[in-house]
Amino acid sequence: MTITIGTYIEMNKTHRFQNFHVGETRRYKGKEYLFAGFGYGGSTTDLQAGNLSSQLVFNLNEISLSLVKQAVTEGWIVVVRTVWLNPETLKEQANYMVDFFTAVQFQHDTLRLTLELSSPLDAVTAEIPRRRLTQKMVGAMPSSGDISLL
Repeated sequence: MTITIGTYIEMNKTHRFQNFHVGETRRYKGKEYLFAGFGYGGSTTDLQAGNLSSQLVFNLNEISLSLVKQAVTEGWIVVVRTVWLNPETLKEQANYMVDFFTAVQFQHDTLRLTLELSSPLDAVTAEIPRRRLTQKMVGAMPSSGDISLL
């Protein structure tokens, strides 16, 4: 029996890619996914299920590097949908898995770009996504620890 798996990724709710219909845009669950040659490393977790991680691997080029840098800098949420496919037609047969991640870091060599993904769930507050205060979110922030309320 042949097992065929396809992967859909959605980054920051705006960038959508699939890796099995070469050169085609696919519509899945009402959204369009462009073709991109990427590999998905699958997800791993620790025994307490608190540390979910995975990797996406892309060819290194200016477009992929720019996208991945922005994803890590802004802490994008990445949704990975893995589906079972009909081996002859590559049509979706069933959903296999849906994982939610945060883009946390990247690395590359001369050919490949690896985007490291981690669980977006904050283990203390159970919020998605984990967030830290940034000037973009809240405006000007104090430059010292001295805050006085008037």
